[in-house]
Amino acid sequence: MRTPLVAAALLSLLLGSVTACGQSSSAQTVPSTTASSATGSVAIYITAETKKGVPVTDLKPDDLKITEDKVPAKVEKISCGKPDPILLGVLVDVSGSRRFDPHLGSHYDALQAFLDHVLKENDAAYVIAFDDKPYKLTELTADRGALTSAFDKLKKHNPQGSTALYDTIKAAANANFFRHTGRRLLLVVGDWEDNSSHISLDQVGEFPERTSTMVYAVLDATDSTTFSKKGHLQGLSAVKKVTEETGGLYYDVQGEREFAAALRAILGAIGGACRVDYSVPNLVPNKKGIKLHVEANSKEISVHYPKVRFALAE
Repeated sequence: MRTPLVAAALLSLLLGSVTACGQSSSAQTVPSTTASSATGSVAIYITAETKKGVPVTDLKPDDLKITEDKVPAKVEKISCGKPDPILLGVLVDVSGSRRFDPHLGSHYDALQAFLDHVLKENDAAYVIAFDDKPYKLTELTADRGALTSAFDKLKKHNPQGSTALYDTIKAAANANFFRHTGRRLLLVVGDWEDNSSHISLDQVGEFPERTSTMVYAVLDATDSTTFSKKGHLQGLSAVKKVTEETGGLYYDVQGEREFAAALRAILGAIGGACRVDYSVPNLVPNKKGIKLHVEANSKEISVHYPKVRFALAE
């Protein structure tokens, strides 16, 4: 479905800049992507939880096993409970498939409240809306007023157009934050159907992996008018693939209560995440990525982690 010219003009007016959310850089400032070929030291972020979904935040080095390309690594240190500042992108689907969702306004309020709770000292966030391309509503900021203004704009917008979800994830993952350092996260909210991206589902996960960006997602299936069973299954397949590849979590929701519960769960997961520092013998940069495997020694604990690590930020 193509956006009429009038609707496109209105969207530009409401949402401001229509440039992509950043430029890729050869020097990303993300602690988890740095690695030293001399020492073989690496840092990644993981989320550990019990079978009931309760975050585990008292992990010790002996509690984990890590391999890179099947080579055992030595876990040196584990720091849980937001060990580093977070740089959080909130990506909101405003395409035509969202126009009949009766809960959009309350969802925007819930997302704003989520940011108020998750952002602490030294953290920052940015908001992007997307239909057939991304619309940057804010720069990376800690200014609550700027974030509030972004959601006010969203409330005035009537969803229109096709959906370029994968292109938007790529643009957000490639964003250059220059002097800002921290753990990179994306929260993607929508029905997870894509019909106009230039890249495929098989390609999209690589971009957040290259910048150690963990993707969290809320798959909102409230609008049964435009959301078919087939579309839901396709969205579910996509959201599961991208979040699992990057070490994030996803929630399939219907209605306000489930939406709010999903955001609370993501808030807990972000707050309970662990930075794992470890060393690998004979660490060699690999442009195609290094396959990671992380598991807990206890069968009662499951671990969410990025499935591929790139030795050096690109």
